[in-house]
Parts: sequence; structure tokens; C-alpha cells
Amino acid sequence: AHRQRIVNWINATGGTSSAFDVTTKGILHSALHNQYWRLIDPQGKPTGVMGWWPSRACTFLENHDTGSTQGHWPFPRDKLTQGYAYILTHPGTPVIFYDHFYEFGIRDVLTELIEARRRAGIHCRSSVKIYHANTEGYVAQVSNMLVIKLGHFDWNPSKENQLDGSWQKFMDKGADYQIWLRQ
Repeated sequence: AHRQRIVNWINATGGTSSAFDVTTKGILHSALHNQYWRLIDPQGKPTGVMGWWPSRACTFLENHDTGSTQGHWPFPRDKLTQGYAYILTHPGTPVIFYDHFYEFGIRDVLTELIEARRRAGIHCRSSVKIYHANTEGYVAQVSNMLVIKLGHFDWNPSKENQLDGSWQKFMDKGADYQIWLRQ
């Protein structure tokens, strides 16, 4: 229902505006605490506006209204890089919070995630195929050029029969996330 209200608002603008994907932010709060099943909707798409109208979804973890000095609904600090791994490797228009980039000591990680997005050619309308979304983790192929795994289970592209091609690991943050790019 929440996602539908945001899409209705975008529709009311004639599709000329984008909106903060608050639904995805909220779902990520729970999903990254071993509830990765929340990252897939009944149609097999990403949850939030990202799954219905990705070109109008501004994905984010925090902004000046939620984080910073406001402290209203801040993203879990221990899950920031995992959250950014998700929004920077998925369709939509990801927004990096100024404080996170300049004051939280994760600038290098964010820069590397931006490079993964660039190399894979991910954009606001990129395709997403979700392979796993359960209590142990999440796996998706984005734009046919990138695979991301979130969570604590043992997985790599060679274990997935439907993923052809040669894949090279680009980032390995252990149980938090791993990213492969197609060679």
C-alpha cells in the first residue's frame, strides 16, 4: 500500500517527477537483519518503487530529514555499506548522503560501489533477476553484467545453473556482500 501511494503521487505529476523510495529504505532496515526475503515482492520484483517504476525511484538510506542531526529513522550504522551495496547495484537513481560520504569513513567503499555500477552499465531502468531472497541472503543479477550477494550463505555465480558466462569477483566484503562482474 505504501509503495502504491508513492506511485500514485508520481502518476499525479504525469510521470514527470521522481520520488524518494521510502518503501525500499524501510524494507532495507529489516531485510539486512537476516530478513532478506523482504527484498522480493510476490511478482519476483524488487520491493519499493524500484520494483514498479525504477526510473522514478530515488533510492536512499538517509537524508537530512532522517539522519544527520535529526536522528529520525536513521539507517543502522552497522549495515550502511550493505545498504549502499544494494541501492548502488540496483536500478533507480541512488542518492548518497553527504554525511556518509564525507564523515563516516566509508568513502572508499562507496567509490568502489559506484565504480561497479559504472562498469556494469547499471542505470535507472536496468533489469533485475532475483535468484534468492530468504533468511540467509539475497542474490540478484542486474543488467546482465553484475551479480550481487548479500548475506551469510555460501554462494557464487558458478553455483547458479541459469547464470552463463564468465564472472570475476569485484568486491568481497565477506558475510555483508559480494559483487561479481561479467567478463
